[in-house]
Amino acid sequence: MDSWSNIQISPQDSEIIKINDLEKRLGELPDNVKRIRELITRFEVCHFKYKLHLKKIKDSITELKPIVDATKIGTNHIRHGENVLNTDKTGKSLIGQQYVWALKEWINENGRYENSDKYDKKLGQQIKKWLGNKNSEKLQLVKLLVARLTWDWTSYEKLQQGGELTDIKSQASRMDICHYAFPNNLDLLLKGIGQMKAVEEKTFEGCGSFNIEIRAYLEKEFLDLNNILKSLQMNNESKKNDLIKTWLILCLAKTIKENIKMSNPMIGIED
Repeated sequence: MDSWSNIQISPQDSEIIKINDLEKRLGELPDNVKRIRELITRFEVCHFKYKLHLKKIKDSITELKPIVDATKIGTNHIRHGENVLNTDKTGKSLIGQQYVWALKEWINENGRYENSDKYDKKLGQQIKKWLGNKNSEKLQLVKLLVARLTWDWTSYEKLQQGGELTDIKSQASRMDICHYAFPNNLDLLLKGIGQMKAVEEKTFEGCGSFNIEIRAYLEKEFLDLNNILKSLQMNNESKKNDLIKTWLILCLAKTIKENIKMSNPMIGIED
């Protein structure tokens, strides 16, 4: 996994270059530190539990020990099948699965899922109303959406092919059940597919997006991280653990900064 894969950066980004240089100077890192770095890479500002995830990352950096197992992240996502409905405590997976069942019913019209005690008949009827009559373009878009929601990447890549309806395809590609606006954002998208018209981009909330509340919260967190970096920088007898913490905090601060498009400078990476 690319450590910076959750943000868009330029190879010439001076902050990234300096952070990576610091990592090189630290030498071989312990496995527990590598696992904390992976948690930072997995951080998503659009996740409905972003505050909790951020706290766990910060606590892990303080202890220099990951307090959550990165390999278990997402184990209750519907991409792992319907059995996760019995273990997910957030309710997101059940709602997501109900949408997937309803979409598959619209595609196939075989009534296969309607007999499930967890199937939401009212939702199924609403989705049919939103999508309206079938045509080949709608079918492709809905199949693409189902593939994205269930992480069926083989089908997803095939359904992405073709240059038509790229705006709606792009929005379908940014849809997931863990988004803070789910399922309202999915409802808007389904209405858009029914009308063969993309959701107005300024109102569309898909993967990678953030709202005013999220931005304000993360701006404060970024400033708090900068203050921690400043205090670490003032320590003239920094031990290796302090340098590792500095590097991890820099990675987290940079991740936050790029996700919400901040221009503030970062403390602790001066020459």
